Amino acid sequence: MKIKDIKSWFEVAIPDPTIEQACIQVGCHYEECGEMATTLTDSHAAEELERIAAEYKRSSYYYLDVLQKMSDADKIKLLDDLCDQIVTAIGVAHMLGMDIEGALKEVNDSNHSKFEDGKAVFNEQGKISKGKNYRAPKLDKFI
Repeated sequence: MKIKDIKSWFEVAIPDPTIEQACIQVGCHYEECGEMATTLTDSHAAEELERIAAEYKRSSYYYLDVLQKMSDADKIKLLDDLCDQIVTAIGVAHMLGMDIEGALKEVNDSNHSKFEDGKAVFNEQGKISKGKNYRAPKLDKFI
């Protein structure tokens, strides 16, 4: 599984993303971080991440403004942060003996099952949702 395979899914789902869609995606990213925090601990950090995720997914004016006013230096820092998150996620999977490449392919295949007639399905908040053909990823063989 390559990053370009995951990126191509997004290119089909949202070929010309708006700033609002970018805001929703940041919210989805925070949501996943909150879910990981919930899996690993019952701390208040998980609740805070879920709160931030919800605000981004609502595309609140505050967070839209944050994204719209990002300087090139801010974008470089964010890109570095995102790359570090990918690297550390792969490292965690490695340290715990998980097949991250196989799991990513399975999740990407599952994401493609969200499409209906080759197009993404969106919920009322603008988040890509599970279509009628959705199948959950089967990850047990990758641990």
